[in-house]
Amino acid sequence: MAEFTNVLQDRHTTFAWDQDRVPSEELLLEVLNEVYQHVPSKNLMFSYQIRLLKNDNDEIRKKVMTICQRNASHTLEEDRGNPQVLAPWLIGFNARWVSDLEKRYEHDSKRGELNGLGTNQRRTGASDKITEDEAKFLSAGQTQNENIEIGIASAFIMLAMANRGIQTGMCQNICRDYKYAEELFQVDDDERGMDFRFIMGVGYGKDIDTHHEYYDPRIGKDKKIPFPPAMVEKVYPRPPMEDIIRVIR
Repeated sequence: MAEFTNVLQDRHTTFAWDQDRVPSEELLLEVLNEVYQHVPSKNLMFSYQIRLLKNDNDEIRKKVMTICQRNASHTLEEDRGNPQVLAPWLIGFNARWVSDLEKRYEHDSKRGELNGLGTNQRRTGASDKITEDEAKFLSAGQTQNENIEIGIASAFIMLAMANRGIQTGMCQNICRDYKYAEELFQVDDDERGMDFRFIMGVGYGKDIDTHHEYYDPRIGKDKKIPFPPAMVEKVYPRPPMEDIIRVIR
């Protein structure tokens, strides 16, 4: 119990990265394989993909950092940025089409005839027997499962990395340009690759108490990280536990 608690406590959203000490690809793949072998997935279908990218191209780092602007209403000088995407490694999460796998044992299931790309859409060649309402319901079903499983997988990855002394930082602001993200992470190289979701930075983090500086490639200057991770609850106050956790009697 105590050891797992330590892992939970060691995990934090990281903004300041040690660029001189970078986890090897072999180590990260070892951690990701560990997650792959133990993470729960509905019927082991894995309705998502995890894409690992070495973040050492200056042009790409600047482009991703620019897309992931923290506050769209701020100038680049004013914007505190999302330096979690300046990590030495990036992980991209995208949905994976698995609707056809629903028919492995449930042969009458109509899920395999849907495109899985989202509500109101179908895959090419979908059966005319599927009504529009059925398409909405079943396609949304895969989307819901993707969201749940990507959330579970990202949590497992964060904790598995923390267990090795490696830190992580998630950012969904890549949603400002999903097309670029899909190209960067080569989602189209797999016919099952679907909607891109978010990025996770991975690397060795600096201490969590110091208001570190980072080099912002958007403006070519050093800038303070948004806030020291140890101060997160002062920046984003946590709601009362009783508002989140309810016991139903």
